[in-house]
Amino acid sequence: MRCSRITTAVLVGASLVAALGGTAAASPVGTVSPAKAKPGQTVSLTLRGCSDPSKGGRAEGEQVGRHTSERTPIRTVELKPAANGTLVGIAAIERNTQAGVAQIYMACASDPDTVVTVDVTVTG
Repeated sequence: MRCSRITTAVLVGASLVAALGGTAAASPVGTVSPAKAKPGQTVSLTLRGCSDPSKGGRAEGEQVGRHTSERTPIRTVELKPAANGTLVGIAAIERNTQAGVAQIYMACASDPDTVVTVDVTVTG
């Protein structure tokens, strides 16, 4: 009798783990390539792990000033669906970007509250 209770408990526990594991989604992950770029240089942006990549996404730099739509190190870029559920886009590092580490923010349209921050090193 005791053996069957343990077996039942193990099977129920395994079923819960399998059920929860099937619904858990990985957080999106973004990359910029190359990771070091000069002002004016083009970089490739990739975002993986969106719950619905067919909806696309967006990448943008930090807003410059309070009353402007200008951004640095990149302007706003639409990320388009590509192979294997990834989102991709191309951006140019703004010519007036200061040398140093700058952040690019990416988000899936299907998961707009999950913002991924990716660093790019801007060289002089």
